[in-house]
Amino acid sequence: MHVLFVHRAFPAQFGRLALELTERYGWKCSMLVQHLSKCPSPSPAMLQKLTIRTLPASAASPNSGTPWPQQYGSTIQLGQAVFEVVRQTPELWPDLVVGHGGLIPTLFLRGLLNWPTIDYCEYYFASAGRDLTYRTDLAPVEPAPFFPRCINAATLVNLTSADAGYAPTEWQRRSFPERFWPKIEVHFDGVDMQLYRPRQSPRTIAGNSVPADTRIITYVARGLESMRGFDLFLRLAGRILRERSDVLFVVAGDEEIYYGWDKLRTGSASFKDWALKQGSYDLSRFVFLGHVEPERLAEVLALSDLHVYLSVPFVLSWSFFDALASGCVVLAGDVLPVREVIEPGKTGLVEPLMDTECLAQAALKVVANPAQFKPLGRAAREMMERRYSLDVAIPPIKDFFERVAQRRQ
Repeated sequence: MHVLFVHRAFPAQFGRLALELTERYGWKCSMLVQHLSKCPSPSPAMLQKLTIRTLPASAASPNSGTPWPQQYGSTIQLGQAVFEVVRQTPELWPDLVVGHGGLIPTLFLRGLLNWPTIDYCEYYFASAGRDLTYRTDLAPVEPAPFFPRCINAATLVNLTSADAGYAPTEWQRRSFPERFWPKIEVHFDGVDMQLYRPRQSPRTIAGNSVPADTRIITYVARGLESMRGFDLFLRLAGRILRERSDVLFVVAGDEEIYYGWDKLRTGSASFKDWALKQGSYDLSRFVFLGHVEPERLAEVLALSDLHVYLSVPFVLSWSFFDALASGCVVLAGDVLPVREVIEPGKTGLVEPLMDTECLAQAALKVVANPAQFKPLGRAAREMMERRYSLDVAIPPIKDFFERVAQRRQ
């Protein structure tokens, strides 16, 4: 079986999946992408075993600088660029195409050699009540009610043309209009349970030793921004520090804004800087790691007494699953995506997302007696092994791909 994966970045959602299909089943997996990512960076095995081609630089990508009415046209142009590259590169001609149609459409490939096509249905943006419009406590911005309609247009065109679609979680599947649910299956990507696991790691953060009696609270996000609740985390940290001086807050994530319009809301290029100015924080109790690679992140999570996850209702972060796999005690905001994974009081702690006091009371109980809450972390690890590990996730995806590929015959 030869699968052609199409995505804006690599490895993103497809790199590890392609590597697993190659190593477990001997499949050939080719990647057509715009660029190699550094969040995370491709592993040596991926670079060695997968065929990776990049789109020409002239194939511009829609981004935050593209006016919202032009999002649809820019995305469709990327689909045309994909078509031109594949048409001229026979070694990329596959048995099956799998693409993230919301970012780079694959719909034109159906007209090339009638290849079966699967759409990765990551998310369908809402006009209100979740994702970009959830934070009504922050200043409104003009693009918010219009952007979802423009980006969703390309997403739906690609899904309509595909043979089938899949989403990582049921909540993501149900973000799409109900009439498309029968076309979308749920297949989680899988977590590397060997990398993210409970372990004995030296108590060293950013090259400095951490005393044994210091509590470590972790927060991880691709970018330190409002969608992922960085400012909410700071409020929580400030509340905790009013009662305890023995807590170290370890933050992983860069300062780029990936989702939404925090720059328009705040007038600051860095949401981190803006959020820090909204309160008075003892920065000696914080360690900002910036971007960290998975191996280092796994070591940090293994040291965590409490991991805080305060995202708005949106696609669950990889770090959320990584923390659960690492056996962390996770304190999360009470939103529907979280509820699909965490059973409150059994595999994690859940409190109202915007209620700093409720979150603080839960956090203070954990740092007062971490050993008492260790069973939550063990239960989270066991749940991840049963439901979200690579060994559990990959075989059903392989079967799904084979079922769709057979439709060509």
